[in-house]
Amino acid sequence: MSAFIHAITLKAKPGRLGDARAAVADLAARAEAQGASVRLMVSMAGDTSEAVLVIEFESGEAWATLMQSDEVREARRARFEDDYPMVVINTSVFQELAINPS
Repeated sequence: MSAFIHAITLKAKPGRLGDARAAVADLAARAEAQGASVRLMVSMAGDTSEAVLVIEFESGEAWATLMQSDEVREARRARFEDDYPMVVINTSVFQELAINPS
C-alpha cells in the first residue's frame, strides 16, 4: 500500500510566529488523532518564518476521511480570518510510488 502525503507550505504573519506554531501544533494533533503521521519542516536559511507541514496517511481513503472532517473544514475556514496567525502559501498532495517495482 502506498502512502499519501499532504504538504502545506505556511508562513507566519509578522509578529505571530508563536501563535502560528501553536496553530500548527493543534492541526498536527488533530491529524495524528486520525492516524496520520505529521512532521514540520522548518526553513533554516532564507525566510525562517516559512515551514512545510507534512502529513502522511496510510492510504488515499485515510487522507479523504480527514480532509472531509469537521476539524479540517474549521481549519480551512479559519485561515481566511484576519487574525489567523499564518498564510497558506501552497498545498500539494502526493502519492508515494515504488521507483523500481518488481
